[in-house]
Amino acid sequence: MQFSELYLQAVSLLHDLSTSKGILASTIETDNYKRIWARDSMVCGIAGLWIKDEIVTEALKNSLLVLAKSQNEFGMIPSNVLPDGTDASFGSLVGRIDANTWFIVGACLYYKHTLDEESWKILKPTIEKSRTFLNAAEFNNKGWIYTPLSGNWADEYPIHGYTLYDNMLRLWGEKEWLAIEGKSTSQLDFILKKTKVNFWPSKNAETELIYQNPAFQKAMEKGSKHFSAFILPGKHDSRFDAAGNALALLQFQLNEPQKKHLSEFIETLPQKLIPAFWPIITKESEDWNLLEGNYSFSFKNHPGDFHNGGIWPVWMGLFCLGLSKNGLDSEAKKITSSFLQTVENNTDWAFQEYIHANSLNVGGKTQMGYTASGIVFMKLAMEVS
Repeated sequence: MQFSELYLQAVSLLHDLSTSKGILASTIETDNYKRIWARDSMVCGIAGLWIKDEIVTEALKNSLLVLAKSQNEFGMIPSNVLPDGTDASFGSLVGRIDANTWFIVGACLYYKHTLDEESWKILKPTIEKSRTFLNAAEFNNKGWIYTPLSGNWADEYPIHGYTLYDNMLRLWGEKEWLAIEGKSTSQLDFILKKTKVNFWPSKNAETELIYQNPAFQKAMEKGSKHFSAFILPGKHDSRFDAAGNALALLQFQLNEPQKKHLSEFIETLPQKLIPAFWPIITKESEDWNLLEGNYSFSFKNHPGDFHNGGIWPVWMGLFCLGLSKNGLDSEAKKITSSFLQTVENNTDWAFQEYIHANSLNVGGKTQMGYTASGIVFMKLAMEVS
């Protein structure tokens, strides 16, 4: 199979998921996936925007309007909602921070690409309310939002606190919003600088930018080949988060030592494929207790499975795009080539959610827009010069 063939299949799936009510997460006959999801619909919609696909772009607009209508009194965007706008869910065990951040990014990018003033009249006040909610989620008014355990897409994985993923997503939305509004970015620029310094500590960091010096120094001495997943008071968690690193690569320009370290890290991964989180948590890991009981229906995070080392094409694709934007084109091409080979080796390939890190077999739900979007991002990565 040529990658171009896989790409065309991905776009076709995105078309199948695009409806007059919004973008569905999957075509499978399961209630939860026949809903409009803030994350899935925005990710798919952004993929459509970036390839200038009119069908997906129109469905993105529909998704935004359905989600906006279901915003609650506190400014929260629902995690998912039925296409008719009823039965909005804001999360199960806890609320989902990234429903709000993805919504803002999706809405701003939609307006930026279409200049649809009619829809913007509805979306703008919704964004303003959602921004107020996110400001409150900082708790200390210092620029970073604090995500509870299970509070984002990786809802069964132990990631929480000041997460790279949630904060990079929030800052991306702020950047797009301020550009549309024509407002000053000085405060945003400071938070971006602070984020880059703290999530990948180095010796030349400006003292006034350091969040907490003892934890920063410890993390710096330990060293890292990528951005850290999250920061807690007293601790920098240095595991790799593909989505968070992807979003950071899209917004930051790495220096040469960072590029070298990141390239070295990729070489250590299974078949150079990019897992959602790494290293894998095992029963011997210190945070296994935060993983083993954190599920709603059944335990899926066995070592190498699901969030726990599972390779999600959506984040791998976005990561490849971030690599290319940092001049690491050869790394992105190696990852894409390895992914294509893995797809060819899986005779039951059907746009599954993830690939098992150990067996490299596909797993999870099928016909996922998330996965189709990841393939679109890989295609875009190969086109970045």
